[in-house]
Amino acid sequence: MKPLAHWLGRVVATLAVLVGGLVAFAAPASASTICGNSPVPPGQVITSERTSNSCGGYLELTVQAPYNGINICMDSPIPSNWVVTAEYQTNSCGGHLGGNITGSLYNGINICMSSPIPPNWVITAEYQTNSCGGYLGGNITANLYNGINICADSTVPPGWVITAEQTTNGCGGHLGENITSSLYNGINICMDSPIPSGWVVTAENQTNSCGGHLGGNIAVPFAGINVCGDSPIPPGYVVTSAQQANGCGGHLVESITNNLFNGINVCANSTIPAGWWVTSMRTGNGCGGYMIEVLQH
Repeated sequence: MKPLAHWLGRVVATLAVLVGGLVAFAAPASASTICGNSPVPPGQVITSERTSNSCGGYLELTVQAPYNGINICMDSPIPSNWVVTAEYQTNSCGGHLGGNITGSLYNGINICMSSPIPPNWVITAEYQTNSCGGYLGGNITANLYNGINICADSTVPPGWVITAEQTTNGCGGHLGENITSSLYNGINICMDSPIPSGWVVTAENQTNSCGGHLGGNIAVPFAGINVCGDSPIPPGYVVTSAQQANGCGGHLVESITNNLFNGINVCANSTIPAGWWVTSMRTGNGCGGYMIEVLQH
């Protein structure tokens, strides 16, 4: 009769073969070494740095594909949609801080504010922490809703605008902002807000609601609408007049149109639409000091 230990050894060996795929999946990816003057392969991170006689005076780097919680050197590239969750002193990174990163994101996750912020995620809080190597800690979320309060150093997602700004103790010295994607003609925004594609600024004014910035209004354009001179001009529109006037925070007030015809007079600060060209230019009144151009197609 074979010893029990021998039988158990065969069972363990068999199970290892059966679940080999699972074990391989869970294990960290294999590492390789490169010299510090070589680019880090795409999608990989630096896990250690050390002096070497084989790199011509450069540090020797250990690189590999990341996994959640991996220890990296903080001069490493951070893969897209990964965040830094901790930073600390280490002897393994050639004088750089060490850190931990994860690609397993969830709403409210704690990060270090040295971390890249994934697209369409916003910063909801910033605070002092001992876990980030001297950087602030913070929280981010992708759970956006109209009126959400974010920190002013957060990137406002496309299609959203800032409607109010205020001082706060929760953003590490930055202003707090309220943002919305519920847009309508004439909506009040703060003028440090991004302007959504296809919208124009129709007014600017002093306000107490924007943390020291001007307030303003935006709308969807139409032929003949008056816009402020710092407004984006949608493709296909031209500036047909400009003058000094109240209502635009010191900027010119401009009339724009997309109703084009041969011989139309436009102001020289106007973008020329594709397929049109300038046939003549002249000085004149009506363009706020800019020359007048005649267009043809």
